[in-house]
Amino acid sequence: MQRFILAVLVASIGLAGSAQAQRVRPARAPSARWVINGHSTAALGTSVGDAGGSINTSSGLGGGVEVGYLVTPRLLAYAGLDIAKQAIDVAGLGGDFGLTHLEAGARLSFPIARSRATPYLGAWVGRRSLSTTVDNFITGESSDLSLSGLAAGVTGGVQVFMSPKLALDGGLSVGIGKMGHVKVDGHREDWGTPDNTTTTRIRFGANWYP
Repeated sequence: MQRFILAVLVASIGLAGSAQAQRVRPARAPSARWVINGHSTAALGTSVGDAGGSINTSSGLGGGVEVGYLVTPRLLAYAGLDIAKQAIDVAGLGGDFGLTHLEAGARLSFPIARSRATPYLGAWVGRRSLSTTVDNFITGESSDLSLSGLAAGVTGGVQVFMSPKLALDGGLSVGIGKMGHVKVDGHREDWGTPDNTTTTRIRFGANWYP
C-alpha cells in the first residue's frame, strides 16, 4: 500500500510539473507577415475650441480595424480606422459626435523570454474628425457640424498569444493636434486659432496572423 501511495504521489508531481511547463511555454512567433486586427474602443471625452469657447464631448464606445505588415519579427507597420460615439457635453445642446481616427503608424514589440505576453510601443500620424448633427433645444434648429485636422500620437500595449496565429491585444493610444477645419451644413467656417485637442483611446481586441 505504501508503495502504491508513493507511486501516486510521484505521478501527481510529474503531471503538475508537466502542466506548469505547458503553462509557461511561450507560443511560437508568428510566421505570417500580415496582421489583421479588430478591436473595441473606449474613447475618453475631449474638448475642441479656442480662447472664445469650446465644444466638449463625454466618453463613448466604438470599434475599429487595422491591417499591418511585419517589416521584421519585432517591427509592425500598420494602417487603421477607428470610430467611437461620444455624447455632446454642452448645456442646451443635444446629440452625439462620431470621433474618427484614420491613421498610419508603426509599433516595436519587446518579446519576453518564456512568456506568451509581448509588450509594444508605437507612434502614428493621421487625421481625426468629430462630426454630428447638433440639435438646439432652445431654437429647435439643427445643423450638421464637422471638425477635423491632422494629428500625431503614441501608443502602448501588450499582446498575449493564444496560438501562433491568434493574440489578444489591449492598449492605450493618445493623440494630439488641432481640429482647425470646421464645416457647418457643408460650408467652411472661420475657426480662428484653435487650441490643441487631445484624444485618448483604450482599446481591446485580437490580432490574427493569416
